[in-house]
Parts: sequence; C-alpha cells; structure tokens
Amino acid sequence: MNVSNSRTVRLLRKNLLLQFLSDDQWYGTEDHWVLVSRNQGRTWKKLCKLEPPESWLQAIRDIVLRSDVVHRFRKNIGIHNLVVLDSGSIIIQYDKVYRFDYSGRHAVPVYDFHQQGVNGPLKNGLCYDENTGNLYFGEYIIKRPSSVRIIRGRDDGRTWEICHCFARGAVRHVHGIYSDPYRSRIWICTGDNDDESGLYYTDDDFETVHLFGAGDQSWRMVSLLITENSLIWGTDAGQDAPAHVRNYIYHLDLRTGIRKRLCCIDKPAYYSLCLADGSMYIATTYEPGTKRNVTRSADLWHSIDGWNWEIVQTFPYQLAGRDYGTKYATLFLPICRGRITTFCCTPVNVKSYDFNAIQVE
Repeated sequence: MNVSNSRTVRLLRKNLLLQFLSDDQWYGTEDHWVLVSRNQGRTWKKLCKLEPPESWLQAIRDIVLRSDVVHRFRKNIGIHNLVVLDSGSIIIQYDKVYRFDYSGRHAVPVYDFHQQGVNGPLKNGLCYDENTGNLYFGEYIIKRPSSVRIIRGRDDGRTWEICHCFARGAVRHVHGIYSDPYRSRIWICTGDNDDESGLYYTDDDFETVHLFGAGDQSWRMVSLLITENSLIWGTDAGQDAPAHVRNYIYHLDLRTGIRKRLCCIDKPAYYSLCLADGSMYIATTYEPGTKRNVTRSADLWHSIDGWNWEIVQTFPYQLAGRDYGTKYATLFLPICRGRITTFCCTPVNVKSYDFNAIQVE
C-alpha cells in the first residue's frame, strides 16, 4: 500500500467526494449527484441531482455525460461545495448555487454566477452561520487587481446578494469564510501576496468589516480551526512563493492576543477540521512547481491539543489526468457538525485512494 505511516486506512466508497458529516447523515458528491449515507458511510444512495440545462442541446449533452457507460470511465469530481442547513435544505455550489428541499428529484438553481458577473468560491468556501441562518461565500479571482466581493444567502438559501466588497487591489481573492460560534463572529481569510494576505472579521453581518492581522505570509491561510479561546491555522505559501518562504502552523490566543509559531509543515495547508473529541487535523497539499524542495505528497497532520502536531499519514503524489479540477495532491476534508469523532477525507491526485472516500483510524 502506497499510503503510509501510522494509521489504518479504510475505504468507504470509490468515486465519492465527502462533503458534510452530521450525527445521523453523511453527504458526499460524485459528478452532478448528491449521495447520502445514514449508517456512517457503510452504504450510500443517490439523493438528488443538479437540475439539467434547459436548452435541448445542453440537455442531450447532459444525458450523454451522465450515462452509466460514460460515467464509469469519466470519473468527474463535479460538485464543489455542499452544506446542510438546520431546516434540512441542502445548498450546493457548482457552476451555480443550487438548492434542494426534498420537493422534487433535482437541486434547482438559485444563483447564477455568470448572470451576476460573480466568481465562485474555493472548496469548503461556502459558509453557513447557524446563529443567523445566513450563508456566505467570497470570490476566488486569479486576475489582479480586482474588486473582490462577498455574497450572502438568506431565506433558507433562496435569495442571494452582495454584502461586502473589498477595494480594488486590496486582496487578490477570498480563501475562506468561517462562522465563530463562541464570539458570534464571521472570519474572512484572504490572499495571496504579503499586502493581500489577511484575516478580517465582522460582528454585525458585514455592516462593518475589520482587519485583524495582515502584512506577510504568516497571515496567508485558507482555513481556520476555531476553539473557545484560540484560532489555529496552517499557512498557504505555494508554488508562487519564493524558495525561502516556508509554511508553519500558528496558534493565536484570543484572550491575550499572543500568536505563536508552532511547527514547520513546509507545504501549503488548505483544509482543516476539529472533531468532537477535540482532536484536530490539518491537511497539506503538494503543488508541482513549488520552488522549495519538498516531498511529493499530501500529508495529514494531527494534534490532540492544538499545540503539538505530527504527521500521521502521507499520500504520495500521482496525477490522475482529469481534464477538470486541481492538479495538486490534495486531501479534501468534509465539514463536520455534531459529535463526529471519526476522521474521513477524499484524497485526489495520489497513488492510492484517488477520488475515494476513506476513513483514517
């Protein structure tokens, strides 16, 4: 087995991107389908599909691409983001924002990026704030300089609007937006250059947005681990960063304002999660073309207290050859809500378990 080091890896399902885990139901996606498991990943069934296009030409193309024969060989990852609201409605992001409320067989579009002239978010970039019931995502734009917007969803995900706009050139793009249940706050992570990388927050649903920290690569983060008294993150300096820039895990004590650099992780950290028992995971990504000499693998870092970190699993890089999607060795981590104590993920562009839902014990 090409996956190493100290953990046991168990296959849950091939060709499945784990998206959202709750106590009673787990959700994953494959191509344009949403699947659900009600027994912690042992069996899965199709729940809904993205509504097909309206034009007959696009509809025929959709039928062909979604056919069993083509689908078996295409292995398209498809849907980017999925969150489940307290109401039970499911909000899905792909080429548009879709909503599924169990009233039919399809998830229906509620926000069209192309029509609105808006760019979509990164993976895990769709934020649900349980305090207000609102949803948020920030634009991921490559071109500089741009005015980067944050979009808010209301009314159980039915209506969407721009709620904030960063000034042209202030940031390159939004990496992620995260709801903080301890402070009733929303955190916003931006990148990429020193003057574009920052951590912002709002306490009033984007009436005002405040800069918390910025100015160098230590504030360049994609995801946050949020605890009662602290924020923890891994930095995201990738192939665009100079060879001397290294990535670290940081711990910020929100009571004292003291920030500490904990350990070097070398490769950029994209995704992280905290389980119900307090254990934390940060996944690093291998980006071909990185100027530093780093190992060609996606790595899983683990901590039981947020202070002491170690690599518990490595996934050697192997390009899968998909026409669409990332070319990096990446561990996609699901959003977890409730008493989830099992670590699961979906690796892509790795020698073993590419685009397979797995459990790491």
